[in-house]
Amino acid sequence: MNKEMSKVKKIEDKYRQMSQREHILFRSGMYIGSVKNEQMDLFLYDVEESLMKKCSVDCCPGLLKLCDEVISNSCDEFRREGNMGLTEIVVKIDNNGSFSVRDNGGIPVVMHKVANMMLPDFLFSQLRTSSNYDDTESRDVVGTNGIGACLTGIFSSYFSIFTADGKHSYFHSWSDNMGKDNGDAVKKNCKDHFTESSYIFDLSRFENITSISDEFVDVVEKRCIDAAAANLGLTVKFEHYRNGFCEYTSEWKFSKFEEYIMLYGNYIDDADSLITYSDDMKSVWFFPDGNINIGFVNGAECSSGTHIRAIHKYINESVSSYINAKKKISLVPKDIDGKYSIFCLMHVDNPAYDSQTKDTLTTPVSKFKISDSNYEFTMSKKFLDSVNKTDLIDTVMDWYRQKTEVEDLKNIRKLNKDSKKKISRGDKFIDANSKNRAERELWIFEGDSANAGFRMARNPQTQAAYLLRGCPYNTISSSASKIMQNKELSDLVSIIGLQWGCKNKKEDLNFSRIVIATDADYDGSHICGLLLVFFNRFPELFEYGMVCRSISPIMVAYNDKESINIYTYKEYKQREKELKNYNIKYAKGLGSLNNQQYKEMMQNPMFHYYKKDELSDQSINRWFGKGIAKDRRDVLKHEV
Repeated sequence: MNKEMSKVKKIEDKYRQMSQREHILFRSGMYIGSVKNEQMDLFLYDVEESLMKKCSVDCCPGLLKLCDEVISNSCDEFRREGNMGLTEIVVKIDNNGSFSVRDNGGIPVVMHKVANMMLPDFLFSQLRTSSNYDDTESRDVVGTNGIGACLTGIFSSYFSIFTADGKHSYFHSWSDNMGKDNGDAVKKNCKDHFTESSYIFDLSRFENITSISDEFVDVVEKRCIDAAAANLGLTVKFEHYRNGFCEYTSEWKFSKFEEYIMLYGNYIDDADSLITYSDDMKSVWFFPDGNINIGFVNGAECSSGTHIRAIHKYINESVSSYINAKKKISLVPKDIDGKYSIFCLMHVDNPAYDSQTKDTLTTPVSKFKISDSNYEFTMSKKFLDSVNKTDLIDTVMDWYRQKTEVEDLKNIRKLNKDSKKKISRGDKFIDANSKNRAERELWIFEGDSANAGFRMARNPQTQAAYLLRGCPYNTISSSASKIMQNKELSDLVSIIGLQWGCKNKKEDLNFSRIVIATDADYDGSHICGLLLVFFNRFPELFEYGMVCRSISPIMVAYNDKESINIYTYKEYKQREKELKNYNIKYAKGLGSLNNQQYKEMMQNPMFHYYKKDELSDQSINRWFGKGIAKDRRDVLKHEV
């Protein structure tokens, strides 16, 4: 007999039935989310600067949701017709756990004949009671399931409702997580209209939370500011108490949503850069910087879900298509995400959310509608064209360049390994015999025509050469991988001993001097400039004083005994008298020099060394940058 009784008890212990109130308290996460503090990155209002600031705070999602539910109740009433003139909400919170919301609306103080209880009791003390259950009607409110405010009462050690409808007032309270009716219900005559719900949170239901932190108070104030912003014309007052004494108050009312956006002045620093779009369902504000996504659905903050993704889809597709067409760079829409900010106000009939916390909208875009209209979610071409004219394009391009550089860095090891292999155009390289880098020079010539003259005139021990084939590739906006696809520049990297992605040490390089030996005419100067653009990728070469240009003579004065190189017209005028008995030959380039003159130029060279500074970088960009041809023409016109 005892065994049988024991068996029954075990079965009864194993299979239990709970009331809904018990289930809510036992499985609180299903209804209100986490009941312990979590670190969150949130925007909070900074009183001293009167601006929003991104902060990392410890906040309990479940406790915050309980506050939100009561605040949103009053906001929903504000949005309804026949709200008894609701224009103001007052939110009070105390660090001891007390919380209340009062509005100047009201609830009809009448008996609910089906439930056989007063309507305020029916709405606030009974689960799954609401005016939002008729899905054939259009609802532009937050509440959906008739469970929110009652949840707050269940997680409170004390809860009361006090309301008046202009004829009567009604008060009633409960204790012990609404498990105990205090039996103090009272109805009186009253000409006022208001609704006030008051709570003392049962903090024992939350993990390691014994009082309301100041951080949490700041989060609740932010919710009050959001409520005022999403319900234009509604006044929301916030009062912070500590042990019954008021420490801080603020009041919020917005006549237009842009006033709320300006509270983000640390991030949205130029109101004129805001681009707006509006139709019957939504209003969108776009800013071409940052990564802020703040959305409101039917008057309550909801910054993730189908509405945010839908707006991003239109913007991302438009910007990526524009860049693909105008910049010839292949991007996909997701590449645009995270580089701009949006704010939006949405009106969604009968919205659906991922949970009771209503953090994420799940209503499919295809079901976004307004009553019986044929509304289709879209963004106008005018709005998207305006977006494509903002600084977002430059931001995306900067990101693309950085992304490309990161990808290049992944290839650095392979590039450096490949650079040590045999050079591609070995027939164009004439090496020097010495292995001592301190005395080795690399001369770079334009074309094969310099081959014979160099071999005849050089010091084979110390002077090496590489013969270019026409103009080198303009590397100003190219990646390392792209540059190394060019055989001549790849050869120069290998010959000099350069390594990508690091500062090359002087002692690791194969030469102590790099000599650009191009003609002084236009073509030669252009080639010299392109080589400087390339060497600018290795700024240490300039730091070591390695890069120079061999200045070829523009005139040669000669007689039977000697020849004199003249490098400038000014020098010629200064020496014109002493050169009276010399023959004068105008040199058009290295190819016009005879063997003796060429050898003189090689053995007693005149070098012009290049230094790298901010001005030199500006000059390089000015003359070789892409996409600024018009600017160059304007400069030339001015200088001429």
